[in-house]
Amino acid sequence: MNEDIDPDELIRDLNKKLRSLNDLYSGDLISKNTLSSQLLELIAVREAKTFWDLTMKKDITARRMLTMLEDPEQWEKDSSSPEKERQRILRDRLVDLFLSAEDSYKGVLEKLLDTANLPHFESIVFTRNGKSSTKKSGAKLSILD
Repeated sequence: MNEDIDPDELIRDLNKKLRSLNDLYSGDLISKNTLSSQLLELIAVREAKTFWDLTMKKDITARRMLTMLEDPEQWEKDSSSPEKERQRILRDRLVDLFLSAEDSYKGVLEKLLDTANLPHFESIVFTRNGKSSTKKSGAKLSILD
């Protein structure tokens, strides 16, 4: 199934969404909090997961080890934090990565996905679409739609 999918097309589409988010944020149309929510939504979509599976997943162990070796104390702190705190850390980290990207999106998507696929964050990201919510709310609106 994934053999028919072009990773270059996926990254073009995802980068287009990143540029749109950047335009909205730089135009003061969305807050930093909304930006973090939208980044989290973006990396949880099927296209981002497919891109990860096709191009990055084969190196998951090496990617995780590099991240852990870059800052072992932060890794330990993140992994031992309660889930609510890890959600906040993840959202802050995604925004920081995104805003540090100046005008080039080359590599930003990979950095966002690397962060999302760390063991202490992946359950937060990839169970979002599969969770059944017991709390009913109004319509869910995504800026990316």
